[in-house]
Amino acid sequence: MRPSLRNGKDSRSAFISYRRSWLDYLLNYFSTDMRGTVVDLGGKRFKKRGSFSPPENQADAWWYINLELTTKPDIFADVEAVPLPNKFADVIICTEVLEHIHHPQVCVHEIWRILKSGGSALVSVPFMYPIHADPYDFQRFTDKGLHEMFIDFTTVEIIPMGGYLGVVGMFTELGLSGIKVQRVHKKVLRRLLTFLADWLYARDLAIFQQPEAWSKFTTGYFVKAKK
Repeated sequence: MRPSLRNGKDSRSAFISYRRSWLDYLLNYFSTDMRGTVVDLGGKRFKKRGSFSPPENQADAWWYINLELTTKPDIFADVEAVPLPNKFADVIICTEVLEHIHHPQVCVHEIWRILKSGGSALVSVPFMYPIHADPYDFQRFTDKGLHEMFIDFTTVEIIPMGGYLGVVGMFTELGLSGIKVQRVHKKVLRRLLTFLADWLYARDLAIFQQPEAWSKFTTGYFVKAKK
């Protein structure tokens, strides 16, 4: 059964944003797969975002690879040229990374190379989401594009992270930063827009099987690919 945020964890109170709630939920949903040798490409040991707590104690080894030294990576390296041998990892996590690198397909090839046969990759990317620097934001990905990128894998499941109403709610909430009003008015407006956004998020979860015209809208995609 395809996971859906409405299955138990549909409260947004503990999350930074609607999209982050989807990401944390899906990482938790697939956390039982995070065993053996786990490699987190672009992951952060420190300065983590969201509420997901990696189950490092159930893995034999957990490697963080990053170019940001302040996150204390195990390996300081580019995700497009990972200094690990072939068939090294049982699981590779690569969340919110591909949009920030010049050649995302090269990174996907590295994921395939490093994974053991039968290993799994857990990847997330944005789609309808604001441009965000980390340090740069280069591209967005579609369902079809992701299938093509992961074509060498045995199985590929792509999960949309919310639908049309969730996207509308997210932009309603995030758009507040661009409104120029007095501070007291902005506080009231923030409460109103947050209430509206939460209502839209709840409706989005209630009708997650979107009408066809709405299925083209999502905050992003989560990929589970098996080698």
